[in-house]
Amino acid sequence: MIRATYRLQLNKDFTFYNVIENLDYFKELGISHLYLSPILKARPGSTHGYDVVDHSKINEELGGEEGYYKLVEEARKRGIGIIQDVVPNHMAIHHTNWRLMDLLRNWKKSRYYHYFDHYGEDKLVLPILEGPLEELIDKGLLKVENGHIIYRELKFPINDEGLKFLKKLGCPAGTCLTKDNLFKLLSLQYYELKHWKEYPNYRRFFAINDLIAVRVELEEVFKESHEVITKLPVDGLRIDHIDGLYDPHQYINKLREAIGNKLIYVEKILALEESLPRGWRVDGTTGYDFLNYVNLLLVDGTNEHLMTEIYEEFIGKKLNVDRVVSESKRLVINTLFKGDVERLAKMFGIDYEYLVEFLVCMKRYRTYIPYENLDTIKECDKEGKLKDVNALRRLQQYMPAVFAKGYEDTALFRYNRLISLNEVGSELQRFSISLEEFHNFNRKRVGSLTLNATSTHDTKFSEDVRAKISVLSELPHEWRERVRYWHDLLKPRIDPNDEYRFYQTLLGSFYEGFSDVYINRLKNHMIKVLREAKERSSWESPNLEYEQKMLDFIDDVVSNTAFKDDFIKFERKIRPYGFMKSLVMVTIKITSPGVPDFYQGTEVWRFLLTDPDNRAPVDFAKLKRLIKELPDSVLKLDISDERTKMLFIKKLLGIRDILSGYEALPYGFRRGDVIVLFSPIVTREREDVVKIPKSFDILRNVELQAGEYKLSELIGEHKVAVLITK
Repeated sequence: MIRATYRLQLNKDFTFYNVIENLDYFKELGISHLYLSPILKARPGSTHGYDVVDHSKINEELGGEEGYYKLVEEARKRGIGIIQDVVPNHMAIHHTNWRLMDLLRNWKKSRYYHYFDHYGEDKLVLPILEGPLEELIDKGLLKVENGHIIYRELKFPINDEGLKFLKKLGCPAGTCLTKDNLFKLLSLQYYELKHWKEYPNYRRFFAINDLIAVRVELEEVFKESHEVITKLPVDGLRIDHIDGLYDPHQYINKLREAIGNKLIYVEKILALEESLPRGWRVDGTTGYDFLNYVNLLLVDGTNEHLMTEIYEEFIGKKLNVDRVVSESKRLVINTLFKGDVERLAKMFGIDYEYLVEFLVCMKRYRTYIPYENLDTIKECDKEGKLKDVNALRRLQQYMPAVFAKGYEDTALFRYNRLISLNEVGSELQRFSISLEEFHNFNRKRVGSLTLNATSTHDTKFSEDVRAKISVLSELPHEWRERVRYWHDLLKPRIDPNDEYRFYQTLLGSFYEGFSDVYINRLKNHMIKVLREAKERSSWESPNLEYEQKMLDFIDDVVSNTAFKDDFIKFERKIRPYGFMKSLVMVTIKITSPGVPDFYQGTEVWRFLLTDPDNRAPVDFAKLKRLIKELPDSVLKLDISDERTKMLFIKKLLGIRDILSGYEALPYGFRRGDVIVLFSPIVTREREDVVKIPKSFDILRNVELQAGEYKLSELIGEHKVAVLITK
């Protein structure tokens, strides 16, 4: 039985053998299944494994096949299963990707000509160079050695015509070429190396040029790329970026036939009112829908208009959320995806601008024609021009890239009213939901094995950061006073919108003081924020002058004693409320229908920023020590003690097996013999009277007699109680 999953990020510094060392800890915590990041051979030194180079090998850097099978064996001995993350959509452009190298060497003669999702032109355009080709040749960054064209750490094959050219020159090794000779040699290849700002003639993962897509919809490609995956001795698979595939429905059917009744989870971003497509033979998603529902539940909706007023007052203008999202999508289409959308427009025989406006209009990550009706398409296809079904099916593969880059990686960094809500799968137009709306969501998931996530490797902030920032929705007047005072005190030379976001980020992530490590993390994060927002800087054209102003501002923050004194005073007030919201969140996650999913290290207080910050290593030695020091009651721990969250998790995972059904209550819900009571609002006491039967409070380890109690008396300072009725 699957009780809870625990996501682990594997890399050369945290291998299969490191996981084995911690299996007893995971078992003691109450985890039933480890959810592992990709394990096939990836680009050397990969920190995440999504840059696969060989579908037929388990990554030696992680411990290879021997280490993986040893991990599976040792996990099974402890009753722990494995959910394996797999990457069917793309591979890395790297010389260790021998299938791609075969294509580059032999082109149409290669057995891998149809393996990769290119557009079948004369050459493969590879925009991976740091600058213009001629400039890099002049700098000596492109050269020929031992029958390969070398650029930095990359090696590209030379085709037969190129080898003949070298032989004719009397320079077979290629070490004696002139600049003109090198240009000629490059022109003879089946690929063209270009500046990374150019457009490729292949489908990518989002807008990442060095991740080339794979045509997994072809039978021979599916078989070869899944030969190892489908034979892994695991309990289930997690499918990365399912929406990038040409035919997700067909892919899932093939996978289901190949692995039988093992679990299948898909990384599918659902809009708040959206369900998984009919007919998908999967067990659920990776849980962003749950994350956003519980996120909205923890925000005080009564203060929505005031929080909007404070934000717009601070930045000096009104922002229309719909317009921010539309402008963000339009921007990424006209920059990151212009070449792709131009090709698609030609396939339809329509104007480029018409297709741009269609993609801007889309409110879902993608559609699934021919498995659904055309209603969603028709809403945005105002003049009914998208009639070519083959072109439409191709277009669907690009919808999620446009949506993700436009919304997640642009709009979420531009609209900063309350950034705890700016998450993957969110709807910025929504500020909060009622408990009844949450109940309606939960009722639909009774009996489901879909994941309940609150932090992942892709979240913009970890759950504890978001919980802390959400407290501001309950204290708007104090928040307004503080940001006004800080602005007047610091007199920053950055845009007020960036400043407003920074204060929230600082408040949410501050935990162990202004250490050099923390300040550096903040600086790296804020530079990423500026480039993702694409308003005053960007990855394509970094505005180093403005970025330096941001760095100087952070230095001013750290050196200004008056600011630090005032900030720390306010943060100390907010912090315990943040802990309370986080404990409510983790309780709801574990006790709601679905399967609770934990991101590595978040079983204690963990304040992580956007990737790559959230991939920081976990101190498992410390966690193993802490779990041995857990008392029998949360009353024996201060709420700030990092063991508090761990104790909640261990105790509540221990009762997962007795949860059943779902009955909505005015202040929580009932699942079988378990009553869950909580208050999403944590800064005010709830004096409502609740009638309960004779119960055992599992968190506080006390018996409760039947009768009427004040809600505040039951949920205490943690704002939550879980009662087992007798």
